[in-house]
Amino acid sequence: MKVLIPALTLIPFCIPAVLGGHLPGPAYPAPEDISSDSSRVAASWKNVTATLDQTLKGGGLGKLASAMLKNTTFSMGMFSLHDQDASSLQYHHTAPSTLNGTYGTKSVDADSIYRVASISKLITTYAGMVKLHENDWNTPLTKIYPAFRDFVEKTAVDFDAARDIEWDKITVGDIAAHIGGIPRLGLPISGDLLLLSETNPAVLNTFGLPPVNRTEIMAQYPCLQTLDSGSIKCDIDDYVKGIASDLPRYQPGASPLYSDSGFFLLGGALANLTGMSMDDLYKKALFEPLSLKNTLSKPPSEPKDIKRTVIAGTVESALGEVPITTPSGGIYSTINDLSKIGISILNSTLMSIDKTNRWLKPVTFTGDLHYALGRPWEIYRYEYKDSGIVTDIYTKLGDSGSYTGLLVLVPDFEIGFSILGASNGTVHTQTIQFIADTLTNSLMPALVNQARQETLSNLAGTYKSNDKKLNNTLTVAVPSSSKSAPGLVITEWSHLAETLINWVPQLPPAKANPNLVRLVPTIQDIAGSGQIAFQMETVDPTGPIPGHLFTKMYSAGDWASTIDQLTYHDIPINEFVFNVDKKTGKAHSVTASAYNIELERQ
Repeated sequence: MKVLIPALTLIPFCIPAVLGGHLPGPAYPAPEDISSDSSRVAASWKNVTATLDQTLKGGGLGKLASAMLKNTTFSMGMFSLHDQDASSLQYHHTAPSTLNGTYGTKSVDADSIYRVASISKLITTYAGMVKLHENDWNTPLTKIYPAFRDFVEKTAVDFDAARDIEWDKITVGDIAAHIGGIPRLGLPISGDLLLLSETNPAVLNTFGLPPVNRTEIMAQYPCLQTLDSGSIKCDIDDYVKGIASDLPRYQPGASPLYSDSGFFLLGGALANLTGMSMDDLYKKALFEPLSLKNTLSKPPSEPKDIKRTVIAGTVESALGEVPITTPSGGIYSTINDLSKIGISILNSTLMSIDKTNRWLKPVTFTGDLHYALGRPWEIYRYEYKDSGIVTDIYTKLGDSGSYTGLLVLVPDFEIGFSILGASNGTVHTQTIQFIADTLTNSLMPALVNQARQETLSNLAGTYKSNDKKLNNTLTVAVPSSSKSAPGLVITEWSHLAETLINWVPQLPPAKANPNLVRLVPTIQDIAGSGQIAFQMETVDPTGPIPGHLFTKMYSAGDWASTIDQLTYHDIPINEFVFNVDKKTGKAHSVTASAYNIELERQ
């Protein structure tokens, strides 16, 4: 330390004053036991399914919830990167309309086929992630669609930002993230008041809308002509011609706006960039490599498949197809296959880890602190009430006609779940969301508790040097209270713990307390090198100043404050690498990186 101290004398001047926030990412290594009788996660699942059972019988969560559940056919299942038996955690309910239906399955299970609605958007983007070069996502739409290029050239002289879409400024990546600023549908269909006025002319008077020349409107939209004639052969080029002159909703990249039309265009763009039809792209990129035998990019047509399909609404709507809409909402799948998709993403089975890491990140915020968007991830920021720690949940909701679904990933815990549902009623979406909330509110605390318990068993304890001359001891523990910030707590590190804490200024000054130091995992490579790297955070005992964004920034953001501030020949002073058994996950030693000391677990 005599060499170390002088080298660090200037460090406090560049360390921000108020510290002790939380790093994004996991507080513990991902739990490996999800399904056993002793797992807190399995216990949480059983509590949720018992509640669903009671609710279906008229008790539990109340009469309204009971009616919603009874009339919705749904399948729900867990999956985990580390516990294959997690897939045994399933729950299925067959509504009377399905049980008594003329067509399709009469009893749902994990291989029952549902239309997955807008989960199709995630599957489409995933196929693109696998097959495209990263630079392809920056391709402007005008390089793919001539009609867009022609429109941009036509409007260049007399461009009107409020009326003309800048197709040359919108990229493939923009439409995958809903930030193209383009219309939701791009055609006057699905509830458009113009079409409603055909059967109910009074609707225009109700809204005070002027009459229009329907012939001119039809001429603008070639696809509307084919749909009007009863045909569904609207190809992407005809669709593009119609949407080219639509009004912009936002400028490119300015703000998120959910857009099905963006995924119609994305399907055409992926086909153009890969030189494959979308059906072939799905097969080559995902279906065949992942053995997704029950995932279809066309409606089930074989009798054996239709017999396993959940038919809600009319057969025509359940099994209907408009090919340009498939990338947005036309794929069919099962919870077993969605589990394979989820695990492959968490495991980077089809992509490099760095590519997966970049994909599982926000692209834009929404107007609510709890939600962000990716490509096309709908990211929910779950906050634990006791500790204030945040876990990001990556999801995609599907909602189309009689079908609703959710695919959910929790990367911090390398786990996920899916729910697929269908109903002839009108509240199936709220029902599936209700089920997801019920599961999430029980599951998330259970995941933390299970990860805490496994960390206690696998990593906590005392580590000592075999060289008695060094006299180095490191003791790490796991906080027992849910109100404590999760992570490994350093309770002893010879004489060094107090020294390190004193390097971190506090407002007001606080007596050094080893319990204010915690370690959180930053790099986990158990399967590869058998190592888990941890960085040290220092918890501010005074807490952040409420209501002050700028003064709170460093106390709420260790990424900019304590992490990687103190180094010794550019090796982090606060890094510890645990060496673990690849099979059991139990640590046998830990290395303090900057000190180049390996300590054996006692």
